[in-house]
Amino acid sequence: MGMNQFDFFGKLPCVSIILHHLLKELPTELVSSNAVEILQLIECSKDYSIDQCLNYRLLGFRISERKSQSDIVDAVVDKIIQVASEHNNLQEYLKVVDAYVDIILQNQMDNNLNVVLNGIVKRASEEGIGEIELTNLQSIILKLVTHINNLEGIFSLSHFVEILDMMHGSSRSIVNMQILNLATRKGSIRDPTFIQLLFELSQSLHDGMDYSNMKNDDNQQCARLISRFVNMVDYGPDLEHHLAFLVECRGAFCGINELKGTLIHSSNCLAVKAMKGGQNHISFVKSCMAFSEVTIPSVPSYVKQLNLYLETIEVALFGGLVSHSDGLLGSAIICLQTLDLMDGNPEQGVTYIPRSILALINSQSWMPSRMRTTVLCTIVSLAATLSQFKLPYHANHEQLLPLPLGVSTVIERERWRESETAGEEMKILGNECLFFGDPTYLQELRSLSAFVLQNLVDNVMQEPSQVARGSMALEACNCIASSFKLSHEVSPFFSKLMETAKLCLSPNDKYLRSTIKFVDRFLQTSS
Repeated sequence: MGMNQFDFFGKLPCVSIILHHLLKELPTELVSSNAVEILQLIECSKDYSIDQCLNYRLLGFRISERKSQSDIVDAVVDKIIQVASEHNNLQEYLKVVDAYVDIILQNQMDNNLNVVLNGIVKRASEEGIGEIELTNLQSIILKLVTHINNLEGIFSLSHFVEILDMMHGSSRSIVNMQILNLATRKGSIRDPTFIQLLFELSQSLHDGMDYSNMKNDDNQQCARLISRFVNMVDYGPDLEHHLAFLVECRGAFCGINELKGTLIHSSNCLAVKAMKGGQNHISFVKSCMAFSEVTIPSVPSYVKQLNLYLETIEVALFGGLVSHSDGLLGSAIICLQTLDLMDGNPEQGVTYIPRSILALINSQSWMPSRMRTTVLCTIVSLAATLSQFKLPYHANHEQLLPLPLGVSTVIERERWRESETAGEEMKILGNECLFFGDPTYLQELRSLSAFVLQNLVDNVMQEPSQVARGSMALEACNCIASSFKLSHEVSPFFSKLMETAKLCLSPNDKYLRSTIKFVDRFLQTSS
């Protein structure tokens, strides 16, 4: 190190590569204490044996290995900024400054950081950013995000958003994920400016996802981060703005299935918040209910659909929206009929879903008897289906996929289902597999059936209108005859309902006469 530089270079014309390998091997303490002198050596060793930028870059990484004296750091960084500014090529510029970003951040050299970011923008605007440059730029941006560690500091950096917009491809996605991860670590996100920036960032991340392989870990992580961001947004008292945000998210992130449940939960929470907040909330709550009702059918799992319908029904009832509850309950019944054996959960038990529905309708005193009868008959049919030894379809059936938003016509439905099922076949274990051989399986179904039949009879008998009571009794009789054999457990319920129908309706009633014929066949087959 003490040799005259000119003598040193004169004897070794390929000194750059020698200096490069020497710099790799020197002790960290020696590099830190002699950084200025080494920098001068690099400056004087310009030859064709190795790219001079690599020696500047290596020196930066070696200095970063330990904390150096502030005067040495100041001198080296000032010189590097000067050297880097002489490189008009973006790749060379990034190659040099990338190695010194950590040093600049650790020593709080804000002015130098602004100079670096300004230099990046200037060169990127003139040349554009290629794949090679993206690697170094990604490294620089990730260092900024990691060191600053808060949204306010990151987005307030000079040219940060501008540089981020220039990035593309996997590097942009990696940076976006890191920023989203940072943004969702703490509490709610309330600043409208940050919400908009993070929304655009999430949209870029969503657009770069590979929807042909949603099981990919990176895709799943992206989906989780976007869902978490949407869930953490909070516009405070501006509920209308928040609902508009949810609508925008539904359109922008339509490929993320797990987000749809988050959107519905958020909408229902907004409705409850509005109801607790004061007067003149009805129109807004109706908007929230409409949003949830339109969004639920696009949720892939029928079990999740059913749970979301029940949640939304409770919110509608809480707001006194009986007509909305009626429509939602009808959709829930259709969903329940579609569900049948498709999903099972051994921890919750075979009757978990129908018992949940029973608990809901029994808690709502306002519910009309006709609606209650329809729900109870649906549960009777479901219980009968679950108790069969020969099931309606094989356990490893192909899943019936729910329709996404915007798919309405018959041709569109068939094309969509063909495209969804053309790849990997989806298999779901049914209850007959999950509970096979369990003696409590049929016992639980019998217990449920008896409970529902008693509720059905009680509900019919409480109907004040004689004609309506007779019609509901016939509906229940037809349901029982279609679902069960006339055993000693079923016979009392069936007889009571048939007797009620005959007492309430005229002997010439067409519905009564056709039901009697059907019942006669039912009694013959049961005997």
